[in-house]
Amino acid sequence: MTLAGLEEYLFTAGLTLAFVATIASVAIGRKHFAAALRDSGLNARKLAIAIGILAIFVFAEAVFVVPTQQLFFDDAIYQAGALGLLHMGQAWMCNYGSPTMCYSGQIYHEPIGTAFNIAIAFAIGGVNSGAAYNAEFFLGGVAVFMTFLVALLMTGDFTASAFAELLMALSPALLTWARPTTSDMPMLAYSLIALFCMLVFMKRKKMITLAAAAFSLAMLTYMKVDALAYLVVIPAIFLVLDRSSIGQSLRLNFKMLKDHLMDTNFLIVLLLLVLAVSPEAIYTVHELVSGSYGYQGAFMQNSCISPGSANSTILANGKIGIREFDANICSNLEFWVGAFDKEYIVQPLAFTALGILGTALMAVYDRRLLLAVGGWFLVFFLLYTSFYAGSVTYGVDWRFMLSLIAQASILGGYGASKVIETVRIGNHGQ
Repeated sequence: MTLAGLEEYLFTAGLTLAFVATIASVAIGRKHFAAALRDSGLNARKLAIAIGILAIFVFAEAVFVVPTQQLFFDDAIYQAGALGLLHMGQAWMCNYGSPTMCYSGQIYHEPIGTAFNIAIAFAIGGVNSGAAYNAEFFLGGVAVFMTFLVALLMTGDFTASAFAELLMALSPALLTWARPTTSDMPMLAYSLIALFCMLVFMKRKKMITLAAAAFSLAMLTYMKVDALAYLVVIPAIFLVLDRSSIGQSLRLNFKMLKDHLMDTNFLIVLLLLVLAVSPEAIYTVHELVSGSYGYQGAFMQNSCISPGSANSTILANGKIGIREFDANICSNLEFWVGAFDKEYIVQPLAFTALGILGTALMAVYDRRLLLAVGGWFLVFFLLYTSFYAGSVTYGVDWRFMLSLIAQASILGGYGASKVIETVRIGNHGQ
């Protein structure tokens, strides 16, 4: 058996541990999760409205969007990896084997998270592309609903949260990519789950909510190599939102850590977390350092220069860099104003306008929230714009924008809520 094969068993074990531990932690701590949501204003009527908005997404996706393979090769690799997981416990790219056994394979340049989700769908619905597409569809629905919950815990404003969910549900990027097999949809859904668990821990600082936050974050790292950034982003959001200042948050949370450092339950959670995340963390760091992602010999469009002009295409000289950022920045900004509607690469201008309005109003009313949501958006915008293949006009890589849609929706929901609030105050003043 090759070292790669052994590594894949470790990946499977790590993700399975994180997956089971997350579900168990949420189940055990369900009263704390419910209390955090109640404290943020959630009740039965508001929950029904949120479910109704989710139904809008489900209806629009099921009726108007045809499941289509858009990411060639990768789509098949993820589904084949799911078969390997079911039959052998390894989600690797098989080079030689039979339908039920792989004799020679290799690790693909993405983690096993997508294949893991598809394997669950195959186990439930049988081995077919429809089951794979429906697994992604389900995760799209999870992303829509979790956007509502995350926004509610962040803002405490139901109107802002409901509009954030609605903008998410109607996002063309989400509707387009909710059925093909990609790693971007699982990363989106699991990032929102991890952020939600962290926000619950922020409001209900119990060992079981800490466990849910930690294991959901470990689970997220297996969805995509890029998800490693969340190991910094989610703790940073916690520090920004937890207390009246980042300095106070650091002091009080460091003291809490010292007080519980030798607590048996804390040590058990820490040990399980290390066991769960170590295989993927080591692999991801190695992949980021040594993986080429095919940049050698790849030509990329300089999106700030008219096509056909001199220097309108350049040769990539690395995976990530300033030169790549300069070439991608114009297209990745134009995406947000519907510039590519003829290619079906669209973010409606009205959605972006609400997001810009929400950003401006957050700067006035809640700068810490703007730092959290805006920083979350900026990290992934800079990451993908600096990636040689991160332009929205580079093949079908506009799927990367899925990592920015939730933040834009939350900003837009906040803007919509403030507009409605202003109108109501004006009407009451008449």
